[in-house]
Amino acid sequence: MRIYRNCKVITLNESQLGIDSQSKADLIAVEMGKIAYIGEEKDCPERFDKAEVIDLKGGVVIPGFWESHLHLVDGMRSLLELNLRGCNSFEEFKARLLDYMMKMPEDEWVIGHGWDESKIFSGSFPDRKLLDSLVPAHPAIMIRMDGHSLCVNTRAIERLGLEDQKETPELPFASDGMPTGMLYEQTANNVIAQIVQGLSDSYIENLVLKAQELFISNGITSINDICTMYGRYFDIYRRLQKEGRLKLRIVASPFGSDQASVEEFDERIGEETDKLKIGPAKYFIDGSFGSRTALLFEEYADSPGSTGLQLFSSEELKGYIIENETYNKPINIHAIGDKAVSIVLDGFSSARHDNKRDVRSRIEHIQIVREADIDRFRELDITASFQPVFLYETDLTKSRLGERRLKDVYRFKSFMDAGVNVVFNSDWPYGGGDMPLKPDGSKYIGFEPLLGMHAACCLQMNSSEAVAPVEALSCYTKNAAYVNYREKELGCLAKNYFADFVVLSDDIVAKGPEAMLSTEILMTVIDGDIVYKDALYGG
Repeated sequence: MRIYRNCKVITLNESQLGIDSQSKADLIAVEMGKIAYIGEEKDCPERFDKAEVIDLKGGVVIPGFWESHLHLVDGMRSLLELNLRGCNSFEEFKARLLDYMMKMPEDEWVIGHGWDESKIFSGSFPDRKLLDSLVPAHPAIMIRMDGHSLCVNTRAIERLGLEDQKETPELPFASDGMPTGMLYEQTANNVIAQIVQGLSDSYIENLVLKAQELFISNGITSINDICTMYGRYFDIYRRLQKEGRLKLRIVASPFGSDQASVEEFDERIGEETDKLKIGPAKYFIDGSFGSRTALLFEEYADSPGSTGLQLFSSEELKGYIIENETYNKPINIHAIGDKAVSIVLDGFSSARHDNKRDVRSRIEHIQIVREADIDRFRELDITASFQPVFLYETDLTKSRLGERRLKDVYRFKSFMDAGVNVVFNSDWPYGGGDMPLKPDGSKYIGFEPLLGMHAACCLQMNSSEAVAPVEALSCYTKNAAYVNYREKELGCLAKNYFADFVVLSDDIVAKGPEAMLSTEILMTVIDGDIVYKDALYGG
């Protein structure tokens, strides 16, 4: 039994205290991992008189952040392997690469993450010959910042057997009869999968624990590991929980287009717990702006004749939806371009006509959308999942779309006003540009909810689409709990809910969005237990 007192609580619970920051709650009592009382200290039941008391020293309490779309293992690998984020010149790229290679045994894989061609390669994508000149003694893979394309050198091509495959839009060949080195979409994913399968369980476990430390220090208490891929990852999460080392709540999802991935997760449904759930299968119908593979109605402004890629047919899409929803399983579909979004909505409409279901499916990204399609989300009860941190890619968006289409990008407020359930997240480690500084002088990495909230409120390309702080907070808490079917136990602070909450240094609702980037996470609590605290509380 524990009491957290001397604080200002933003509950986000309309039925209890309302969602404004002026609620009178200044105390939370926790028993058996759940909230037993929330309200004013003067009204706290006498039975808590002997409880352990934690003085929050005037901190502001909010529900724990739910980061509803990231890639846990890939994200930590991008930090621990060759990290190319923030690399602003070809010379800097070479220097980082050389420093990294010096630590690697000869012929071992060199894997880089996060290059931006506009900063490193003068706006063009690299090729195998360029990598050959830089990495002669290792097979090398350099993954673009969006994760939808990568470049390999000749040693990697030979080791992967790519020269024996047929040329496709995802595997272009040069005039010498060899692959150019640039790979896109599923072909790129297959290459990454071959590498990942060789990673040891102990390496993956180390990544998970390091990621957990990062997340909880930024107030994240729940995540959607949106495309977990492998059942063995779930097994590692489960083992860590049994050992008491997993503090986070994780919803792990299979890769829908990989039947083996789906089957591995289906076999583990009986192993779910309050901390670990299996989420909707993830499908990709198109690619990204950065790799020019997002599917558009009109051609790319900087690549005439190109409108992107459709990665599977409309009939296949309908089949995937029915295949999942027939068993009351929601489905999660990546669709960035306006044509991709429209095709997915058509697929849901057609599938529901033949197979009416009430499930909480999602469409991810929706970076450009036709006005007429926004209301269809509400009509079909589809959650719109956005990544506000992508607003740091404004220059990229303008170059790919031109000025005229910018009115149709990142329509956060329009979706909210239309009554659509909206969630915010990061897609870490993919997307986003150069990050600002934190109060301690370090750079934001990209997954931090306060960074995303600030972007949604302050960085909108269309001012009418900016959202209010309390709306942004809801998208990172209660709305995410809803789409994950946990709105009766997470996402708000209310009696009998899990005691997952964060203590902030500032009231980000009352003070306004500009304060978000300078607001500090003082404490993170999961199941009523303190899993992170800063120096103010003796951390």
